Amino acid sequence: MIILDKRLSMCAEMVSGKGVVCDVGTDHAYLAAYLIQSGKCGRVIASDINDGPLKFAEQTLIKYNINGVTLIKSDGLKNIDGKGVTDIVIAGMGGETICSILKEADWIKNKLNLILQPMTRAGYLRKWLYANGFEISEEKAVSHDRFVYSVIRAVYTGVKISVGQVMENIGRINITTDDGIKYISRQYEKLNNIAAGLKKAGKLEDAENYQNTANSLMLILEGKMITVSEIYNFINSFAPFESQEKWDNSGILTGTGDKKISKVLVALDITNEVADEAAETGSELVIAHHPIIFNPLKSLTEDIPAIRLVKSGISSLCVHTPYDCASGGMSDVIADILGFTKAGGILETSGIRKDGTPYGFGCVCEADREYTSEELALKLKDALNCCVVKYTEYFGPVRKIAICTGSGGSLLSEAYALGAEAYITSEVKHDQWIEAKRLGMAVFDCGHFHTENPGMQRLCSILSAEFPQVEFIMSEANGDPVKYV
Repeated sequence: MIILDKRLSMCAEMVSGKGVVCDVGTDHAYLAAYLIQSGKCGRVIASDINDGPLKFAEQTLIKYNINGVTLIKSDGLKNIDGKGVTDIVIAGMGGETICSILKEADWIKNKLNLILQPMTRAGYLRKWLYANGFEISEEKAVSHDRFVYSVIRAVYTGVKISVGQVMENIGRINITTDDGIKYISRQYEKLNNIAAGLKKAGKLEDAENYQNTANSLMLILEGKMITVSEIYNFINSFAPFESQEKWDNSGILTGTGDKKISKVLVALDITNEVADEAAETGSELVIAHHPIIFNPLKSLTEDIPAIRLVKSGISSLCVHTPYDCASGGMSDVIADILGFTKAGGILETSGIRKDGTPYGFGCVCEADREYTSEELALKLKDALNCCVVKYTEYFGPVRKIAICTGSGGSLLSEAYALGAEAYITSEVKHDQWIEAKRLGMAVFDCGHFHTENPGMQRLCSILSAEFPQVEFIMSEANGDPVKYV
């Protein structure tokens, strides 16, 4: 039986075992042979850019009498047919090299299980993954010789976010293991040394940034827990709560800001079912879009979601109109999911930020190609997982598209005035359908839940990346309250 070193053993552990594995840069084919020999996989594609490693790989397969491994000469994934491939392992290369390999193969975006083990520039790899729509679902530290490496499991979600320095430096490394503690400790020492060097060079602002990140790592090493207020402050940095509409009620609505948390439930709405789910999952905080307290409460009974949370000692944080109007907020998320490019324009301006830029509801986009109304309706149904998409027809190719998630029917005329040929929203009233037909404009009603829940999924990913020591989970109890026949 082949004995793998700790690095490759960790890679093998993360293989799903659901289909064909592609081992890129296979070297001696030890991993490929092990996966067949152990019975975890029935077939492995082992590739390398050079003839020498492939010759050594062939010798390994002959020595251990391994069948089921196909050897292919390939520069990264360029010569690999992705048919049937479920897992890709890229181990023993630099982070930048791994990124260059991944970006050359668009087919890896089909929910493949990526196992990546960078020898250097792990932080560069983490930032690239998140910036290009991948999410790190698992990461473990492993000691090998004098070094401590990370092994990353990632999958393409399409959610593109910019991660902070904590995620860049330690990712989702498990702090409960000895190797995890060692990895984070070394990153802490490295950041401390960089901060000291920058301070000595007179670059005080840069030194402070590195020192702050080092301090955050020390808090993690000491087991200090994140508070509700720290999450509130982070959200406030890109979706300022002071920007909420006068009629809104966003912010911390139950519990206190100083509550320490380890698990957070994320939902579009906080219903009684979601409140019960939070208690059952051990979540100390629920983050929702719609305010849990919106209209005046005239009684305090246990069938009110806010009361259920208070009774269970669970805090709630609601992000409603601040997140609607944020850069990268609700409407922008739908544009990203559809693959459309923002073309400038706000359907309804709410105010001006401190930097002089306006903010408000909705956005205008350029589609990736021209669509017929029916083609766009089918694309929306698939992308937003809708049961029904109601729409009016535009007699011509659709390219310029306005988007406003939630109840946006009242902004139809604003979308038209900005030159949009189509408008994606929900809760369109009968008179608005009539007006859309008069204007000759394609309007798509995809449902309130289906246009806004993707934004909360995006927020869940953003928070997971910013606070890797906290577990963020999407609610399973929260769904579209409307049934269709």
